[in-house]
Amino acid sequence: MSFIRSSLAFAVLSSAALAHPMGNFSVNHYSRLDFRPSGVVLTYVLDLAEIPTFQLQGTPEKLAAGWVSSLALTENGLPVAWNVRSVAAKKSDGAGGMPTLRVVIVADALLAAGKVEYRDGNFPGRAGWKEIVVDREPGAVIHSSTRDAADISQALTVYPTDPSVTPPQNLAAAVEWSPAAAAPVTATAALAAPVASFAAQQPSAPGSVVRGDFLSRMLGRGNLGWRLALLCLGAAFGLGCIHALSPGHGKTIVAAYLVGSRGTLKHAGLLGLVVTFTHTFTVFLLGLGVLFFQQYVVPEKVIPTLGALSGMAIVAVGVSLLYRRTQSLLAAGGGRHHEHRMPEGDITPASLIALGVGGGVVPCPSALILMLSAIALGRPALGLVLLIAFSSGLALVLMSIGAMAVCARSLLPDSRGSGQHPAFRLIPVFSSVVVIVLGLAITAASAGWIQPMRFLS
Repeated sequence: MSFIRSSLAFAVLSSAALAHPMGNFSVNHYSRLDFRPSGVVLTYVLDLAEIPTFQLQGTPEKLAAGWVSSLALTENGLPVAWNVRSVAAKKSDGAGGMPTLRVVIVADALLAAGKVEYRDGNFPGRAGWKEIVVDREPGAVIHSSTRDAADISQALTVYPTDPSVTPPQNLAAAVEWSPAAAAPVTATAALAAPVASFAAQQPSAPGSVVRGDFLSRMLGRGNLGWRLALLCLGAAFGLGCIHALSPGHGKTIVAAYLVGSRGTLKHAGLLGLVVTFTHTFTVFLLGLGVLFFQQYVVPEKVIPTLGALSGMAIVAVGVSLLYRRTQSLLAAGGGRHHEHRMPEGDITPASLIALGVGGGVVPCPSALILMLSAIALGRPALGLVLLIAFSSGLALVLMSIGAMAVCARSLLPDSRGSGQHPAFRLIPVFSSVVVIVLGLAITAASAGWIQPMRFLS
């Protein structure tokens, strides 16, 4: 009964828990500039997700001076120094039992009047929410400003739930201001449209390792018996299966490849094994990079690069298939179809490995969280085993999709049959084109040329 209760609790917690709304790799910035007659007060907030918090070297209080020094402030072209008034840091439980970090820095600077320019130079290139708010206290006048007083995130406590809303990327502001005695009081410039408040957080994707779920709580326990360890393995395997059913992971590509080929269940199984090995190996290497080469390995830059390479590998497989199948179709159309058979090399080990690597080379953030959280807790062996279980669940879904594609292919008329409709002979060629198009779409989405599309499932 205790096992059943634990399983039910895992199911409830996994469905109800929330991941970091801006992603496990994000570093989110918030700057509020409040002008007053003697100068400006800055409220600077950093919200670091699990991975950047894990990579942080040193305490937030010691790092605060460096962060403030990267907040450039000038008045009429001359640099102005910040006076730090307070630093507050708070860690919270995140996905996989890993902490997230929120730092609030309050500083001020003495100003006279004129053009003030502000620039946030912290964590360049890191993805996240980047917002600047400009407002005034009584006795100060803002004549013009590139930012307004609309506080969208409420100091990084509220994030949008609508995935079509693009996070702001504001790292600089220019303000013309003066004390009230120097000019008539005018209305604060409002150059941006008012934005409504959003809900507190964004629901996590299916199959994600999130804050407070079963695995996160179990990894934080001081001692895991063999029963709980097996339950953790089952949970990681189940999360891998559920995660594979979410958009991505090449399910459509696998189906298109095997439907148009002389595929067998053995081919589908080999494809799953390659995916499992590749995914485990990639996440393991990325985890080592995050641990030992923190200054050079930025996961949110590595993952799109791997995605682009994955897409190009899939395109290469599709082009090769299209050439061979087109040649076969032309030979059959020339009156020699009774002699010409679909080449036995239509599915080659090289093409299977290329497709499997393409499906598994892009690491899932949840798998990386599992690995790093186990290492942080001094359980690297458990992390590796959980990673293998997660990748095996991912591969099982792809193998099942492949097996269904093979069975569906067997229900179609044989492409060598003399009495079949000519359209059936185009299925292998059409499936090759589908593989090429999807590979190109993955490459373009990873490179940022197009928005990721949910049909790339």
